Amino acid sequence: MNKWIDLSMPISTNHIRWKSAVEKKGNFDNGDLFEATQLQVSCHAFTHMDALSHIQKGAYNILDIAPEIFIGDFHVLDLSNRITDNFAVTAEVLKSIWPNQQKYKKFIFKTCWDTHYSYSSQEFWGNAPYITDDGAAYLASQQIEIIAFDFPQDYPIRGWLTNTMEKPLSKHVTHHHLLIKGVTLVEYLCNTKSITSSEIEALMIPIAIENTDGAPCRVLIKNK
Repeated sequence: MNKWIDLSMPISTNHIRWKSAVEKKGNFDNGDLFEATQLQVSCHAFTHMDALSHIQKGAYNILDIAPEIFIGDFHVLDLSNRITDNFAVTAEVLKSIWPNQQKYKKFIFKTCWDTHYSYSSQEFWGNAPYITDDGAAYLASQQIEIIAFDFPQDYPIRGWLTNTMEKPLSKHVTHHHLLIKGVTLVEYLCNTKSITSSEIEALMIPIAIENTDGAPCRVLIKNK
């Protein structure tokens, strides 16, 4: 029997990009009856899922996404043998790996980017592959319900290195072309080197938080 494999980027307090806090509110060492940890973290940090309200006022939130969307069989878009620093994932690149069958509506990228650089390094974010505008438009032309990325997929994401946020939204191409159409985005997977098949069974479960535009997400997969 195939085992479940975790593709989640663990939430930590020492990541170079995000500031999160994990604090003991109950501690055995202090004589407390229970260990009780309090967590503070962005809903768009580490492995997470985006809802449309992330980019559109008044749109649906994370709890409005049906579980049928993020549970099921995913087709693997494998670029692991082609990825280099600043690799542009264009429409031409995507067409070369796109499945001939039209049965798939759920997709996951396998670039193994975290084997090139640690996800806690500046190089992981600053030298990353990225989806081009025509690549995102090509994805948007397919019948996709959900797509998961194991690299920082929009080029402007690297702007955090210089404390900049590029505008307009159209520069953030997967959000502009895909999320705006209602395609669910799952960002910042790791450990995709463990994917060994072209199709996987996956559970991509966001934390149930009311009225939020995203949520931290646990991603578990089985090879088929």
